[in-house]
Formats: sequence, structure tokens, C-alpha cells
Amino acid sequence: MLIGEIVQKLNNGATYEDIASSIKTSEEILKKDLKNFGFQYDNKEKKVLFTGYESEYENTLRICYTDIKKLST
Repeated sequence: MLIGEIVQKLNNGATYEDIASSIKTSEEILKKDLKNFGFQYDNKEKKVLFTGYESEYENTLRICYTDIKKLST
């Protein structure tokens, strides 16, 4: 699953727990990985926002999560 798909699902109402379960990781690791790639949940906006460099946004969305998941374990 691409990071962009994960962010889209979260912003459409899926929970971290649901997504973590579907990609066979823990909720904590998923949150940590997304944060490391520049995504954070904004309580005011009620969605996941990109806080990294704007020039990296499009490429970051296209990264396959299973490729980076190996880095967290």
C-alpha cells in the first residue's frame, strides 16, 4: 500500500488500528513511520497533513509502505 493511500484512508475515516492491521504492523509503528516521513494528525483540521518539504510531497505519497516498514523493525 502506498503512503498516499494510507493518508487518504485515514482522512476518509479509517483508523490507524484498521490500517495497521491490514498491513500487518502495529498502530504505534505506523504512526511513527508516517511522522518520520512528514505526516502528522492535525486535531484542528481532523486529518493527516504533510509537514515536510513541499518539494518532497508528491514523491513521498508514492512510496510503498512495505518498503519502509522494514526500516522500522
